Amino acid sequence: MASITLKDIDPSLLERLKVLAADDKRSLNRQVIWLLEQRVDPNTTDPAVNALQQQQAQLAAWQNLSGRWVGTPTETDEVIADIYQTRTEGREFSW
Repeated sequence: MASITLKDIDPSLLERLKVLAADDKRSLNRQVIWLLEQRVDPNTTDPAVNALQQQQAQLAAWQNLSGRWVGTPTETDEVIADIYQTRTEGREFSW
């Protein structure tokens, strides 16, 4: 891979880049590359962004489902007891 050197970076710009990099959990070098990629090709998607979007979508789905199982604590205890009672011992195996 090729390398470039950036000279005469304003200290306040460098500090803002460091903050952005820390917020995005990237190295300073990776952050600058990512920012350049976004400027050159805005359609570039970062794997970290994709992972965060998937995580947020999963959380939203769970929140949407939460509270939908209506029951009393007694019923819940009965369900748990039923699960334990109907379990099988499983298959035998040897070492």
